[in-house]
Amino acid sequence: MKSLFQQPLWVRILIAMLLGVLLGFAIRPDGVLAAWVDPEAWAAGLKLVGDAFIRLIRMLSVPLIFVSVAAAVVSIGDLSRLGTSGARIAALYIPSGLLAACLGVGLAMLLQPGAGIEPPTGLIAPPVKPPPTGSDILAMFIPANPVKALAEGDMLSVIVFAILLGIGVLGAREAAKPVADVLDAASHALIRLVTYIMELAPIGAFALMAWAVALMGADALVKLAALIGTVYLGCFIYGVIIYGGFIKFGLGLPILPFFRGMSEAMAVAYSTSSSNATLPVTMRCMMEKLGISRRMSAFVSSMGATVNMDGTAMYICIVTLFGAQLFGISLDGGQLVAIIIAASLGAMGAAGIPGGSIVFIPLVLGIAGVPVEVIAIILGADRIMDMMRTVVNVLGDSAAAVAVAKWEGELDEPAYRANQINLAEKKVSDSI
Repeated sequence: MKSLFQQPLWVRILIAMLLGVLLGFAIRPDGVLAAWVDPEAWAAGLKLVGDAFIRLIRMLSVPLIFVSVAAAVVSIGDLSRLGTSGARIAALYIPSGLLAACLGVGLAMLLQPGAGIEPPTGLIAPPVKPPPTGSDILAMFIPANPVKALAEGDMLSVIVFAILLGIGVLGAREAAKPVADVLDAASHALIRLVTYIMELAPIGAFALMAWAVALMGADALVKLAALIGTVYLGCFIYGVIIYGGFIKFGLGLPILPFFRGMSEAMAVAYSTSSSNATLPVTMRCMMEKLGISRRMSAFVSSMGATVNMDGTAMYICIVTLFGAQLFGISLDGGQLVAIIIAASLGAMGAAGIPGGSIVFIPLVLGIAGVPVEVIAIILGADRIMDMMRTVVNVLGDSAAAVAVAKWEGELDEPAYRANQINLAEKKVSDSI
């Protein structure tokens, strides 16, 4: 039998998460260790450890996205191919977000998670941010100062600048070859660094799970059990049946290698609740486990972590209908359509960080005429739901990457089917 440290990384992460759940319940004020420990101090310490791991991963996210996307554009070699790839990505992401929102509305109407619950009094909801203006949206896409965008982690701005830089390098041809070589080498080096940092993932997952359980306890989960169950069911349907069916019947590929190959990224996504923090791991799994080219992995996953938020779109719809049911508000067909469109568009702008969708939920609640205080009701259990919808977001990016890579001849199908490391990529990375 293999020792614990010889187990695959995703197994070690799963074991660490389970141990974290046990410790979280034990150190709560009513837990078995409450008499011997300070619950607040322990929770704060665990959060510090978990945050340190997330910061290590997020430290790499912006530079990895920048150099990988720029290098990916350069590696295309032909600007016409860049337009083709972008069109195919958009053709996958936009309908997928709408479908996820429709599923969220359908499940919420069928299961009625907000029915029969008395809305509590004395709610304190987080402040509502005003909707973005036209200049705000423009600033998201076109950075006035690229260095500031890199420093502040404005993902959309960073991606746009990286694409433009890649186009400039392509246009300069031989004169910019040193820049292309630097971008390519930096991309390989950062991916290798991700591999090293991921060995700390079980420690981070353990601390984050223990902190989340110690903070929430069982009360918040019991009161919102129907809502949590609806979200998890929707995530299972979309993640396994929709994506799995697309891989099997749409692309003609086996399903198990896909989920096996993305298992590490799924585990990190679940423990961190952050698409951005998971991005370096997602890219590594795409290349090493699914046989997707480095160019395509970088291009599709970076775009997806910013604009492809199927789990978030579904979640926003479920929460909105939950609030309507909670306050006895009837919604007509026009409102439901508006909710679906607003949720799918809002999800594209949601930050890929824990709780990033909270900012956009009030905008959709307003369409349904639901009091914004619903946010205060769900806040206690938002983390446990955020964890699962982040897994769906990551799986959506991965399924799109497999599809575009297959259509453009950049998928190593034997490596995909066997979950073997792409030998070409391995030789390059081993030479660094």
